Amino acid sequence: MATYKGIQGYTVQKLSSDPTASEVEGQLWYNSSTGAFKLGVAGAGAWASGGTMNTGRDSFSSFGLQTAAIAVAGYITPTLQNKTEEYNGTSWTEKNNCLTARRLSSGAGTTTAGIFFGGLALPTSTNLDLTEIWNGTSWTEANDLTSARRNAGSAKDGTTTATLYFGGDDSGVQDKCESWNGTSWTEVNDMNTAREYPAGLGTQTAALAYGGGPGNPDHTEKWDGTSWTEVNDLNTGRALIGSAGINTAGLAIGGEPSRTITEKYDGTSWTEVADLSTGRGSCGGAGTTTLGLAYGGSASISSSEEWNDPVYTIKTVTVS
Repeated sequence: MATYKGIQGYTVQKLSSDPTASEVEGQLWYNSSTGAFKLGVAGAGAWASGGTMNTGRDSFSSFGLQTAAIAVAGYITPTLQNKTEEYNGTSWTEKNNCLTARRLSSGAGTTTAGIFFGGLALPTSTNLDLTEIWNGTSWTEANDLTSARRNAGSAKDGTTTATLYFGGDDSGVQDKCESWNGTSWTEVNDMNTAREYPAGLGTQTAALAYGGGPGNPDHTEKWDGTSWTEVNDLNTGRALIGSAGINTAGLAIGGEPSRTITEKYDGTSWTEVADLSTGRGSCGGAGTTTLGLAYGGSASISSSEEWNDPVYTIKTVTVS
């Protein structure tokens, strides 16, 4: 009778317990405790429950990683928020408040060095040109935008010395784009399609803008540091999408009205992947296409979901 060693040229390792699934992709072993052969398998990406925010809200600024994310400002009907929360991969912790409460602002950076800007003040419905810098502990006011507006996108993977702000609304839908150099904002080349509520990701020299309004367009544009170029569209056009990743590998998360749709960008085209458990518009997004995070959202959602791609599992091999 043939043996596995004779067929494959090596023996099957015997273990008393299963190892961590992510460390044994493609490996076969024998679990002596259960008397079964096991195999490590990598499957399609999926969402799983994450930590619950202290203050559920929507229309806030979000940036960071799956294990180190920021939520700042936002809205709980009918009140603007100035709260800052930080996620450590397990739980959310309230930090020092931002200086000016607002909704529909944008941001970029990390949990130790962040920036957020623009937005809407209430009850006056005034568009803001304000910029604030986060040092990991507190917020400090910096130089204003050249054009006050709300509902715009940002290069969320940018830094406190280099990021981008594009689109939005200021007495009408805008195609404006501004670049931040660590000291001041400068207007640069406009987008091809004026829009509000676009999702944004990437850096000051390599950004992506997608979705938005009016009319929930599916348009996607890529920024090369000088100009915008239209690239392949989303499969489902929508506004107020959560974003994560970079301009060659991004996620489009949820969107209004309370969508569960997730799409993944590979630098060329969008592909629909696994849905969120909870429909989310105006939600926060952080991380990458392999380790992402969605949090908060419309109707003051406080839950968060973690994206992992691939999802590693251990399967029992049936033999006869």
